[in-house]
Amino acid sequence: MKNKLPENYTSRQAVMDDLSEIHRLEEKKSLRYTGVPGFSLERLRNEYELPGFEINKSVHLVEDHWGTLVGLVEVWDETDPPVHPYIRITVDPDLENQGIEDYLMGWAEERAQQVFDRLDPGLRVAIRAHINHVIDSTANALKSAGLEQIRHGFRMRIEMEQEPDPPVWAEGISLRPYNPNQDARAVYETDEEVFQDHFGFIKEEPEVGFERFMHHMAGDDSYDPSLWFLAVNEKDEIVAICLCRRYGAEDKEAGYVSSLGVKRPWRRQGIAQALLLESFGEYYKRGKRKVDLGVDGESLTGATDLYKKVGMYVLRQYDTYEKVLRPGEDVSVIAIETSEVK
Repeated sequence: MKNKLPENYTSRQAVMDDLSEIHRLEEKKSLRYTGVPGFSLERLRNEYELPGFEINKSVHLVEDHWGTLVGLVEVWDETDPPVHPYIRITVDPDLENQGIEDYLMGWAEERAQQVFDRLDPGLRVAIRAHINHVIDSTANALKSAGLEQIRHGFRMRIEMEQEPDPPVWAEGISLRPYNPNQDARAVYETDEEVFQDHFGFIKEEPEVGFERFMHHMAGDDSYDPSLWFLAVNEKDEIVAICLCRRYGAEDKEAGYVSSLGVKRPWRRQGIAQALLLESFGEYYKRGKRKVDLGVDGESLTGATDLYKKVGMYVLRQYDTYEKVLRPGEDVSVIAIETSEVK
């Protein structure tokens, strides 16, 4: 390990029994920097139970001499192929810039290199981290480890003082409810087709991808199938989706749009806008006055402009950092030939 822990701290691998303490630390960090608790314990548990993720191999903890958790790092490399191991660092905000972040970053880089054995030697491998841009201590640790900022994204929000305008549907397009017993696979396939036009997208083997998609989207108490909206054509084929949650990743008082997308042939017809307005209207009826979503700040499909058009504003900025561990062929999406609004 190239970075040593500061004196009086120890480290170890995590186990599922650590989940409550991990949640406590992440909640403290979120409250300090965003004013909201962040991930619920239910959402965090669902994340850690994702097929392919092993907490005892991928989460490393730092404790003080009393045995209190003060820092952790996660390495997510369950995507197949795992060419972008994803790193998430959390350090107690009262103990920042004391070397804990540097130690965790060193551990994470060594852990990420384990993907080499699972990949074709000709593929490019790069670690990535996605952080709240106001947390300087984490950014400094990433930069010290050789990562460079390559992109930024936004948490966007709408605050509704009155019921939103009703949606207007393109000719031949209508809304129908999601049927979990019939539509799950088609919704997954639509999501895959839509997000092939997004930066960083990696095509997975369908059976594995479907299992992970459903676990992530429907595996905790934020899931509500009545908040999954489908736009269909005259043949009842799904042309667009808007998959929402009962509450957001950061704030239980806000609704959350997890996935919104329109297939290429049906773009630029106002379908995404109609789906958003439909979801906003449903949240309003349920008493939710805030709705959030996350978006690539340099969206290849122009999504950010759409969200501003319907009244959303930037709540927070998140920055993406990257370090190439091994050069080679990049199998992730970098650009698309045309810029089309989702």
